[in-house]
Amino acid sequence: MEKVKKVHSEGDYGSLGYRYDWKLEEAQKNVLRTHTTAVSARMLYKLMQQNKFKPVKYLQY
Repeated sequence: MEKVKKVHSEGDYGSLGYRYDWKLEEAQKNVLRTHTTAVSARMLYKLMQQNKFKPVKYLQY
């Protein structure tokens, strides 16, 4: 975890880091990944408009 803290706080591997005081308590919090939900909702809406809803896996390239 010290490496993660250093990379986030100070940077490394060619990065400047995020330049904030990294805290373990903050890193352990759950994160809602809203972009996935938005993309999924848009695709379901489009499929329903075409009356073609069928569970499938969509790959994004």
